[in-house]
Order: sequence, then C-alpha cells, then structure tokens
Amino acid sequence: MNATIFDFLRSYVPSDKRDPKEDYLTQLFAWLLMNVDGLRLKYCKYLLAKIPNSTFIVNDSDDITVETQRTLPNGKRIDLLITVNGIDGFICEHKIYSMLSPNQLTNYSSMANSIGSGSFHTVLVTLGTYQWTQNADVSILWSSIYRDFLQEEIKGYAKDSVNYFMLDQTLSFMKNNSLGTSGEITPGAIAGYWESFGLKNAVNNLVESLEGRSWEIDCPNLRQCNSSGFNGKPKYSKERWGRVGFGIYTNWSPGIFVGILWDYSDHRIEPLNKENGGPDVVILVDMPENGYSKVINTQACTDYFDKLNQNHGDFDLINYPDLEGDWRLTVLRKSLSDVLLGKQNGAEQADALYETFCEGINILTDGGDLGRLNW
Repeated sequence: MNATIFDFLRSYVPSDKRDPKEDYLTQLFAWLLMNVDGLRLKYCKYLLAKIPNSTFIVNDSDDITVETQRTLPNGKRIDLLITVNGIDGFICEHKIYSMLSPNQLTNYSSMANSIGSGSFHTVLVTLGTYQWTQNADVSILWSSIYRDFLQEEIKGYAKDSVNYFMLDQTLSFMKNNSLGTSGEITPGAIAGYWESFGLKNAVNNLVESLEGRSWEIDCPNLRQCNSSGFNGKPKYSKERWGRVGFGIYTNWSPGIFVGILWDYSDHRIEPLNKENGGPDVVILVDMPENGYSKVINTQACTDYFDKLNQNHGDFDLINYPDLEGDWRLTVLRKSLSDVLLGKQNGAEQADALYETFCEGINILTDGGDLGRLNW
C-alpha cells in the first residue's frame, strides 16, 4: 500500500463550492479500489456488465489505474477516473445530496480524448434516482454498489484478511451514513434529524418507492369519498411546501395528502417529538380555502369530528379550528421514529410506512362520511 487511508483522505482539500461528504466518500472508495486485491478489475467488470454495447473489455493482465479529482483541459474536475491500459476507461461522477450541474456529464465526455484514445464510459452514482437528470452510460445507486457489488465481493475474501477488514469497514461506513440498502434508516439518524439532513434523501427515496403499491385495494373507501378526484393511483410529489409524498385526489373536495412533513413553518404545525422523534408521518385532509365555511359549519362536519375524536387509533389528531389556516380540515400524524421502530431493513421500513399511510387513510375515510360533507 502506497498510502494509508488517512493519508489518502488528507490529500483531498475541501472547496467551498463542493460538498465535502461526496468527495471524502470518493476518496474512500478510490482507496478501496486501489488497495483491495483484485477489486479494481472486479469493479470494471461490474460496470461493463451494465453496458452491453461497450467497445472494450477488461482482463486480469490489463493495467488498471484509479485516480480522483482529475482536472480536464476545460477546467472541469472528474470525481473518479478509471483508465484501462491508458486507452479506455470510466469517468465517474459521485453524488450524495447534490444535483448535477448543467451539462456536467457532457462537459466530461467531450474531453475524453484528452485522457485516452479509446472509449470512456460515463458513470453516475447517486443516493436516489431523482438525481438521474442527465444521460450516463451507467446510472447506479450507492445502495446498489453496497448490495450488489461490495456485499458480494466481500464473500470472496477470508474473514481474517486485511482485504476483508477494509471492505467490512467500508460497508459499515456506508450503512451508518444511509448509503447502504436503499431506504434503510438507522434510529440514530432519525433522532439526529435536526442536525443531519442526509436522512431526508433516504426517506424521500423510501416514500417514492411506494408509488406502485395497491392503494385502491388497501384503502377501499377512497373513491367513495371523492369519485371525481380519484383516478386510482396517487400522484407522487417531490419535496415542495416542506413535504414529500402522495396527493390522493386531483382536487380539494376533499384533498388528501400522505407523506413526510419536513418543514413545519409553512404548515404551522409543531412536530410531535422534535428532540428525538424526527419528522412526522402525516395524513392531511385539505379543503378549498374560499369555501371552507360551507364545509365546517354543518352538523355533518361536527359529527365527522366527533367520530374521529372517538376513533383515531394511535395517531395524534388535530382538527379544525386547532389548525392554523382555512384550508386544512384535519391531520393524523405519527413520529417517523415510532413508525420505523424495530424495522431492520428497507423492505420492512417501506411496509411499515405504507401500512401507516393506509391505516390513516382508512380512519379518515371510514364509512364514506368524509365524502358526504358539504363539498
């Protein structure tokens, strides 16, 4: 080994214009490829397997080099550059929380002839699929590298070897920083949400993964409560107005939103457990602001509130007028930490979140009473 991991990380000088977490991860991953026996070759083969029309292959006898922060003649800097025999290779862009800058991948690929005379494939590695805003030869998640590459490769090394130790420590680092199995969120990260925003990306990805679930089957009263606004499939909305999740209906007669509330200022609802609970899982019922009085000033609405007060499960319940603003009828919520407590992997966490959304929807739409208000 030419340098220890500490020396290699120290060689990176942070810039005010870049997220140091991304670059430190790149340095760690590059060091791993350079120092674990045979890993750089295996990574090249792993990437090439995703490029069926590649013009080159790699073999045991090839000279494979790895370098970071390679500056091109146009002034652009490549996160991770892998070259094969000085001719072909991979231009790798790594993202954790940030998005690609305009034409970033094109700016790299257009200068490939300054690196080698052969073919250079672009590789985009990100935390979530929402960051795949530009075409790359390979677009892949950190969770896939964790699960499909590193976790598989570690099986080929003896547990008492240095190679195994390096891979094991890297896997632990990725898991502890929500870069492991997609949607896998540690209780510690939830409790520390207000200091660590890395959690947000992992949770948003987890929520988005629920889009294809059987909402209409698991929430049978949705159509009955708003037949004109329900098309059978909730619409996923990226973070906006401090929240991320699904709009169940296409109108507000009524409107139902299920998701995660990240920013409480716009909604003027204090979190259930700001110190240790993280953000809240919410089911919101909204109504037209210019017609709210005709909805709430009825016996049907009073009866509906009475019914919710008697049965809202283990959700926290807030009804109008205890909600600020004249557009929100009622809110059911739980702390995210409570919803995911004891769930050991991404699949269990996704199921728990979906079940919570459906439970809340079914409480709010029970018997179709919500749809019979004066909309």
